[in-house]
Amino acid sequence: MRARWLLTAALTLSSAAGFAQDAAPAQKPVPADITPDSATAAPAAPRNETPVEGFIRKDEDTIALNLPGKVLSREVKDPGPLQIRDFDFNGEPVSTSKIHLKQLAPGVYELTSVAYAVGYWRFRIADAAAYYGLGEHFDALNHAHTILRNSSQDDAGPKGTTTYKPIPFFMSTTGYGLWLDTAAEATFDLNVVSRTDILVDVAAEKLRIVLFTGPRFPEILEHFTALAGRAVLPPYWAFAPWKSRDFHQSQAEVMEDIDKMRELGLPASVILIDSPWTTSYNDYKFNPKQFDDAPAMVKHLHEQGYKMVLWHTSWINSKSDTPKETGFADKMNPAAETYAEAAENGYFVKSIDGGPYVGHWWKGEGSLIDFTNPRAKRWWQDQLRQAIAAGADGFKDDDAEGAFLGPVKFADGTDPRLMRNKYGVLYNNAVEELIQKDLKGNGVLFARSVSTGANGIGFLWGGDNEASFSPENGLPTVVTAGLGAGLSGMPLWAADLGGYLATSTTPDARLLMRWTEYATFSPLMEVMSTANISPWNFDRNAGGTAALDAYKRYSILHMSMFPYRYAAAQTAAKTGMPIMRALVLEHQNDERARVTKDEYMFGPDLLVAPVIDENTSRAVYLPAGEWVDFWTGEPVGGGKVVVAKAPLDAIPVYAKAGTILPKIPEDVMTLVPQSESGNKEIKSLDDRRVYELLGAAASTATSITDFEGRTVVRSGDTLNIAGDAAAHIILRWKFSHPHSATVNGTAVSVQTDAHGDAYIEFDHSAASAVSWQ
Repeated sequence: MRARWLLTAALTLSSAAGFAQDAAPAQKPVPADITPDSATAAPAAPRNETPVEGFIRKDEDTIALNLPGKVLSREVKDPGPLQIRDFDFNGEPVSTSKIHLKQLAPGVYELTSVAYAVGYWRFRIADAAAYYGLGEHFDALNHAHTILRNSSQDDAGPKGTTTYKPIPFFMSTTGYGLWLDTAAEATFDLNVVSRTDILVDVAAEKLRIVLFTGPRFPEILEHFTALAGRAVLPPYWAFAPWKSRDFHQSQAEVMEDIDKMRELGLPASVILIDSPWTTSYNDYKFNPKQFDDAPAMVKHLHEQGYKMVLWHTSWINSKSDTPKETGFADKMNPAAETYAEAAENGYFVKSIDGGPYVGHWWKGEGSLIDFTNPRAKRWWQDQLRQAIAAGADGFKDDDAEGAFLGPVKFADGTDPRLMRNKYGVLYNNAVEELIQKDLKGNGVLFARSVSTGANGIGFLWGGDNEASFSPENGLPTVVTAGLGAGLSGMPLWAADLGGYLATSTTPDARLLMRWTEYATFSPLMEVMSTANISPWNFDRNAGGTAALDAYKRYSILHMSMFPYRYAAAQTAAKTGMPIMRALVLEHQNDERARVTKDEYMFGPDLLVAPVIDENTSRAVYLPAGEWVDFWTGEPVGGGKVVVAKAPLDAIPVYAKAGTILPKIPEDVMTLVPQSESGNKEIKSLDDRRVYELLGAAASTATSITDFEGRTVVRSGDTLNIAGDAAAHIILRWKFSHPHSATVNGTAVSVQTDAHGDAYIEFDHSAASAVSWQ
């Protein structure tokens, strides 16, 4: 357990602090609070415990916690303090005298107890409310009256209540949050068996429950992520659009992706080469039967202002299936040449008989690296270093949904019941160590399955979703899943643009346009499909270029909003506040916001309402406040539902009154610095910074702190910029056209751009005061 805590803590620190190398040395056993004969012993004062203000030991069955700002549902009478009760271990009652209480910080409280062995704990929480969090879920945001398992699961079909990313943490509209500190397969019964109780079951030796009193959700999320881990920010270039395919048949297809994106003026900084790309699974060597000259390909990729991300898993194959990808039947070796070495040295998870555990996954049969073995982890990382030496700038961590089945053994003796989600955490953290050490932080992790301890590293993607408008597994479910991830401490979440699982209608131009619009207002745009579609063939079944045109327009907008998105990511790294924010996060006592699962705040100022079906209009709920239409500047009052027109190439977006939107110019095609690519022809990030003023000023001053630390304050017809980061500023007025302006008292020319918007340009060093009429 301590080893996981050390690694989690290290990942929360800056990359300069480094990462934990191996499992921590064994510690002295912790004395058990519960022994086989003591669980029902008479109450006694816990050892060395200081009384905790706010906690109440009501009796031997119940502990209570006072909640400031508590809000009750209409159906529930006030029971007083929040009650946590009826603890038992392996079916035997556990007296509250065996539960240790501690205050960790203001508003943060801990309950712990240690048993004599791994067993099954159960406890109840007296509550009847709406509950948010518990990981990425595709069916709902409010999990009241459902039973959820804290279990990572790969499910290509309709997901229901399953998830790739379980997080054993929830927030209740009563006004508190609860984190069950576990990597095991816990169960949360949220008012199903009892409509007035939450019932929690978990396998553990040490029970650890952390309560956050809030009562506001942002405060609760901030406290939770401070303990469980926050985002480790990827480099700038990872926030530009990505181009991928399910597989590249040849080097020519990789070259097409590299060159066609540039030829069409489509911004991008990442080429993702998915499976297969190696000679076998997973040997980290470019397959010469697939790539004629891999070094030349990688060189061209980098020279064109891209970074390269490579797919892999933690399986090493002893027997591979015949590849299902067209043209690969004779290109892959039947087994990895490294398998025998790893097996001989004991680097795999073991079966009970001591030999390697052999399992079947979708690429054949193989064994899983045992990351609890320091030597195995180092050996495996050395395999990945071959890919880094070949030019890899990051890795796509596929699989890891606790795929070991039946009885297995781990090198550090961890009970397999406790490894259900921890395995993926160790896998992802082992890769992140290489990104921080070998790539000096200038790399990215793209992970599918995580849990607490790896929830804040790199980007996360939503797994296998269908290319459809299906409310069971298509675009609507993706919108909900991303918001649930954010409510659970996973702020850098994205989904394959267009849906990964192709259907008989793929490419569906209408769907691709709607998915493109949604992806624009998400942390990351990444084109990916089993049909291997690219923007230049989005319109293959429809004719014309409508879907390509939409992708170009919106990907340029997405790229230009990099400063806004990155500043929101910086906030996530500091406070846990996600980039895509479900309305309930900041409006938990608003009944309409509580039930809204298909619109969200994108960063602090933009409200986004994706069109997730075949319609050309949709109802949009605007919380209280003053808003302006992002596209027209029309003022709209909040606290009501409006019907927004949404032709096929438009997505309803609203901005808070007085919004200052930080951007970069629309000609930037890559966020890879010229100093790294050596290419001066392709526009990359330079010293130009854009501030767009959306509509009229608000009645009170509005302000932002941009991603480079400049503070920008807007009040009436003035704008003040303070900060030492020098830049060439382009100040743009949307929906108004001043006839004169001054900067630091000197008149400047007001110009008009190709879109009809007024703007001025000036150089900023430390302080700039702008006024206009």
